[in-house]
Amino acid sequence: MTSAEPPGARGRLVLVTGADASALGQLARAVGELLGDALVVDGQVLESMLVGAASPAPRPDDGVALVRRQLLRWSAGLALAETYLIEGHDVVVADRVEGDRLEDYLDLAAPEPVHLVVVEAGIDPSTPAWGLWVTTQPGTGAPADMADMAAEVVERLAESLVDTAASD
Repeated sequence: MTSAEPPGARGRLVLVTGADASALGQLARAVGELLGDALVVDGQVLESMLVGAASPAPRPDDGVALVRRQLLRWSAGLALAETYLIEGHDVVVADRVEGDRLEDYLDLAAPEPVHLVVVEAGIDPSTPAWGLWVTTQPGTGAPADMADMAAEVVERLAESLVDTAASD
């Protein structure tokens, strides 16, 4: 399967989110492979790139620092995505964006339309019911499990579209 967009068209931004960050990266890669000519941005990888004494991981009890770090990671991922989107590539972002933080992420992405895919298993129950929710468990991360789940996501991609410009 490849993108049905004509040459020169802007790419699509797909956010794959859920509770299991490591499975999200695997699913995002499988979705990107099915879309063809896609870039995968993994939030865990971006987080791991921040090193040094000046940037230790915030403590769990430091809510403000955690939110700032999360917003920094999301902004960096979206800036990278934008570079590829304008050249016509689809971009699949894998990151934990749950609860009321989902609206924050979509605000950062606005006015870019976002294909939102939520892996329901273990997700924060306060997460708004926007986009495409998939109930299929990613299983053990086996390639066959990810391929099946990715095929479902790509097949139902039109159901996942969230118009961020409409929420302004």
